[in-house]
Amino acid sequence: MENKIPTFLLSNNPLLPKARAGTSSSFIDKGIRHIAGFYETIFFQWELSRKDGLFQRLNARTKVLFLVFYIFVVSVKKDVSSEILIAVFLLPLIVMSRVGIFAFYWKVFIAGFFFGVLAGLPAAFNIFLPGEPIYIILELQRAHDFWIYHIPQTIGITREGILVVSMLTARVANSVTITLLVICTTPFAELVKALKAFRVPEYFLMIITLSYKYAFIFLKMMRDMHTAKKARLIGNADAAGWIAGRIACIFNKTQHRCDELYKAMSGRGFTGDVKLAKLEHVKAVDIIAGAGLLTLWMFILIV
Repeated sequence: MENKIPTFLLSNNPLLPKARAGTSSSFIDKGIRHIAGFYETIFFQWELSRKDGLFQRLNARTKVLFLVFYIFVVSVKKDVSSEILIAVFLLPLIVMSRVGIFAFYWKVFIAGFFFGVLAGLPAAFNIFLPGEPIYIILELQRAHDFWIYHIPQTIGITREGILVVSMLTARVANSVTITLLVICTTPFAELVKALKAFRVPEYFLMIITLSYKYAFIFLKMMRDMHTAKKARLIGNADAAGWIAGRIACIFNKTQHRCDELYKAMSGRGFTGDVKLAKLEHVKAVDIIAGAGLLTLWMFILIV
């Protein structure tokens, strides 16, 4: 009896769509790529914390104090010129910390644009904040009053509104700059130890530590599920049902993991006391850098 190759192995599979040039990826595929990019960013920050830079040499407690003090200064300043002065003083610290100035400030720009410019943009119009219009957008026949709102006859962008948006954007940008500088130059474990040294409640430390670790588990779980789905399904077959099922699966896995984690911690004698390895002793470089940053902080606060 002759062995013949089945005909379906000799013909093209009609179920598989042919790849076309320029075909865009699905929303889920793009999301998975962003998740992979998030992983790369986190690992890149771990690499940055090991570089031989200014802030990498400092003790985590010094950097936490720096973060608190300078966020306080950024919050109490009420003019744009002071915020620009703070940004100028932060620039040499970023350069000496060797965190990649272009990639660093790109993140600051994104945060400042979304949480500063876009969030504060309504305040630039005289509908929400009265002021002197410098650019007229719309002329109405008369003014209108709606509930507690007053819509003026001339709607435009005001000088006072631009100052408010500029101030909000500058505060957001400086706050993000300070926070990123500390995060990029300090491993997460060292930050938790520093917070414990400053008597931050232990339950708070336990929550942020578990949440931080579970974020990686959650992202990896999503990526693995999507990869398994693409390997088993053709096209977008029952995509809505698959997504609904995966949401329920992730919820059940999360609940099960929480139960198992609690049992494991209880079985190992956990009583609520977060025990961490001790931080390094404060060195001379920490004292000198702390004194310099404190002097600079006082100068900015007074100016």
